[in-house]
Amino acid sequence: MSLTPNNPRVMSPAWGAGIKLTPSPSPFLKSTPLRSPVKSQRAEASLALRQVIGTTTTSANSFDSLPNARSFAFCAGAAAVLATVDGQHHVSQRFFRARPTANPINPSSSIYGGPSTPTQNESRNRTASSLREAGVGASPLASPANDWGDSPGGKSWSARERIKAATCVSFSPDGKFLAVGETGYKPRVLIFSTASDAPSDTPLTVLSEHTFGVKCLAWSPDSQYLASLGSPNDGFLYVWNINSRTGAASLHSSNKCTSYINRMAWMGNSLVTVGTRHIKVWRTEESNPASRLSKARQSDASFLSSSVHKTLPGRNCLLESLQDANFTSVVAVAPSKAVVASDKGQLCLIDDSDGTQRFFKVVETAIAVTSMAVDLKGRLHLASSHGGLKTLNISDTLGILTPPPSPPPRVESPTVTLATDFTKIEAVGSLLDCLVTVDAQNSIRLSELCACDDESTIGDVVQKLPAHGNPVLGVAALAKSNTSGASFYTWSTGGTVLFWAPEGTHKESFEVPLEQIDDPDVGLNELKTVTSSADANFIITGDRYGVLRIMNRQTQSSVFDFKAHSNEMTGITISESKNPAYIATASRDRMVQIFRKLNETWDLLQTLDEHVGAVTGVLFSRNGERLVSMSSDRTVVVRELVSRQGSEDNDCAFLILRTIMLKSSPVSMVWDADQDDVLLVSTIDRQVHKYDLRNGQCLSSFRASDSEGGDAVVLSSLAHIPRTWGSPLIAGVSSTDKSIRLYDESGTLMARDWGHTEGVRDIALLTSGFDVDEDGGEKSLVTVAVDGTIFVWGLQLHPHSRQHMSHSMDLLGPGTPTNKDLLASKPPLRRVFSQSELARFQRSEDDQTTPSGNRSPKLRKKLSKFSLAQAPKLDPSPVMAKDRATGSARRVNRNRSPSPPSPRHPQVAKRRSSVDVRLRTKPPTNEYGSLASSTESLCRTLRTYRKRLATSTDNLSPDLVREVERELAMTARAVGEKAKLNAPLNESVIQKLLDQYSERLVNILDEKISASVALHARQSSEGGTSRGAASPALQQEEDPISSTGDVREREESVASTTDSQ
Repeated sequence: MSLTPNNPRVMSPAWGAGIKLTPSPSPFLKSTPLRSPVKSQRAEASLALRQVIGTTTTSANSFDSLPNARSFAFCAGAAAVLATVDGQHHVSQRFFRARPTANPINPSSSIYGGPSTPTQNESRNRTASSLREAGVGASPLASPANDWGDSPGGKSWSARERIKAATCVSFSPDGKFLAVGETGYKPRVLIFSTASDAPSDTPLTVLSEHTFGVKCLAWSPDSQYLASLGSPNDGFLYVWNINSRTGAASLHSSNKCTSYINRMAWMGNSLVTVGTRHIKVWRTEESNPASRLSKARQSDASFLSSSVHKTLPGRNCLLESLQDANFTSVVAVAPSKAVVASDKGQLCLIDDSDGTQRFFKVVETAIAVTSMAVDLKGRLHLASSHGGLKTLNISDTLGILTPPPSPPPRVESPTVTLATDFTKIEAVGSLLDCLVTVDAQNSIRLSELCACDDESTIGDVVQKLPAHGNPVLGVAALAKSNTSGASFYTWSTGGTVLFWAPEGTHKESFEVPLEQIDDPDVGLNELKTVTSSADANFIITGDRYGVLRIMNRQTQSSVFDFKAHSNEMTGITISESKNPAYIATASRDRMVQIFRKLNETWDLLQTLDEHVGAVTGVLFSRNGERLVSMSSDRTVVVRELVSRQGSEDNDCAFLILRTIMLKSSPVSMVWDADQDDVLLVSTIDRQVHKYDLRNGQCLSSFRASDSEGGDAVVLSSLAHIPRTWGSPLIAGVSSTDKSIRLYDESGTLMARDWGHTEGVRDIALLTSGFDVDEDGGEKSLVTVAVDGTIFVWGLQLHPHSRQHMSHSMDLLGPGTPTNKDLLASKPPLRRVFSQSELARFQRSEDDQTTPSGNRSPKLRKKLSKFSLAQAPKLDPSPVMAKDRATGSARRVNRNRSPSPPSPRHPQVAKRRSSVDVRLRTKPPTNEYGSLASSTESLCRTLRTYRKRLATSTDNLSPDLVREVERELAMTARAVGEKAKLNAPLNESVIQKLLDQYSERLVNILDEKISASVALHARQSSEGGTSRGAASPALQQEEDPISSTGDVREREESVASTTDSQ
């Protein structure tokens, strides 16, 4: 479908000179978004990844090294980290990521036909529906949140499309390219340029042929081919031809590979894959030029750049006695030779010098090999699953005569242990003068390589990049003045607390003892929550078993231990602003424990059990006067510190001040950065609320959603970021889509980014160690996740440009000054009367006249919904109307009084509908809530009550009759007193009217009572007659019974007379 219009009228000048019919290189329509005149062109906040601590490397596929460039690469969450080592063994980092909407620089063609990724020249091939999608649905206001969020076409990306974990990396031997493989929904192979001026978020080429994930990547020795192997569920092996100048990729050949593969490597122009009971050699160049051609499918939009692709041929090696072995690693030692290692220590050789791919076992290493690397000095380094390293000389090891002796000899090379805990080494790589290892604790070590004549071969560890080997559960910032010299600390489930400098370097570590119960039903104990004192001298920890420990950081010993709770602890807070100091703990056992420090001893002060659900968090106010706790019972309880009067031992307690009820369970809470009594709470229904604890009112709330209306997320942790201008920002992390987000207090998404691939647990704003500019500058945020990684983000805050704001038109009125002392900055005065207050006011007598003449009548509320007749118009509006019978014109005055019916034209009375209520003309001054309106309502109620008395067969008790008489008498007296105060009213007329109505109502009640008494007497007499002789009272009941009809006739006559009056 071509987008170039064929209609010649499209070329008419009437379309305007600004329309270009030549398609632009952009894959989306370049529609200029409408910008708000009061919004700055530059984003007010932006996030950038500054430092990565830890790694998600679990195999040798997630690690690679480039010896000549002194660089190595590893996977960390969704990013690939390129680390460069300088002469002093200092490590610098670069990060390579690509958002789902990233357009590669080079086009990439799918093997099934059609482009698999948008390219810069793809706009000619896009359909009209995609163009409509690009122009409709996008927000007219530019937002910095679009950088990683949504496509220019307004498409909202789901969480599974955003979250893609980097699982494998590979350097090209010439050092120009870095290939990154992903795992997740629609995984990709990204090819980046390693040049210093190349962007790290825009790939050169994107390959999207794999479905479930990419398991391995490998470059050929000449950097011409890139092999990509999918996961076992994917089952495909592709070989791509890479342009060495531009990085563009085209498919060379492919084949299915359904075996479980652990590693692959190039051996000259052949590819070797090893795995469980599997060693296979794939050849990219065949001796037979007649290769089989596979059919290529065409797409509706475009065709393949090359019409055919080849099938990658391969042949398995004969394993013989090692047919049940699990081969874990392979490395090429010559253009036609490769060394293969197994998990049981067998070292084998593949010799393809003559094209026969001979395979035989060489030596026994006596270690379980997980990874291998060859340095520039011809030495083979083996990594063990028990934490050891073994080095072999390749020439000496492979110099054994062929066929090898049986059994093969055992190597006597010493094993070097890098760690004291025998941690498994996942990957190993060599640089010019050092060896890089990655262990199972996610730590990276750089060990010095010794000379060839040195027996030890591997020297001391010159650089160590520690990390948490277990899931990281929390992070907290430290005050500027602390004895550790660190800026923040993190803790993991294994009991390790690490202290970090602002730039991400390790300062010191701290181990918390965790008691274990020998019961499989209880489970392992884990460290759950940690907090520290202001000077970082003491660390307070809580574990899964409910044990509270107060530990000295310098001596790393426990000072006080308490069994504080019977279940997992969820939060700890400390208040040192007052003397004595307080510690509050929260747990899933629904309790809040408060400890007090007296005479250098911590004792239990109070146990709070107001919550009926698990307590998920607890906070002290800055001044220590209030304690706030949140619970899964959807409440936030505010308590206040009170002291007993006249107490000499400083006896005090925390009493409930108020309870805030929420619509859903709270997840996280944090104090407002500017106000001491304002609390920010995020709830599980994806809302963020701001409460004033002085009165419990909700000041504001918003939904944590995208700016383009995408899916909302639950913010599992919050941080409030102050600014010198405007309102503070709200930062939060979400485990829903593993993102970090920044909102302003109105709920506008300011910035957003991704990096973690597992549950993000906590976020902290660093307050020490940085020279932050008062007018903005850069702040730092730290996020931690269950995948064991720690990300340090740079937060750049940009103030509004004054020059831009001066040229814009302020459509929202004058701005609010930032100086709070000015009168103009204070809120305006307001005094709004309520409806009850307005009802107390009476209109003057002059305003109660009926509008006449040209004055428009005032609208009044209809008191009955059954009134179907229209109110008469009061404005004299004479119009000319033609008489339909005679055709003559006459002037009709619609506002004149109704004339009596003419005897010549008698009117036939029509029966009203049951829903038609007579239109009762009321003075327009009887407004709703006035005394006149209430009087009319009373009259209608009395008339209705009389009709009910006449038609109802229910009985009235004497008590009710007396109460009605008393109320009527009191009402009559009150009306009389009111009438005396109102001079224009005739007192005698009102008194006579009230007496008449009260007399009639009393007569009706008397008749009703007499009839009911007579009926009751007759029923009693009939009961006595059935038992014996007739009662004499039976004869006396005949007169009342006979008079019942007369009573009803009198009641109906009285009711009709009342209605006529």
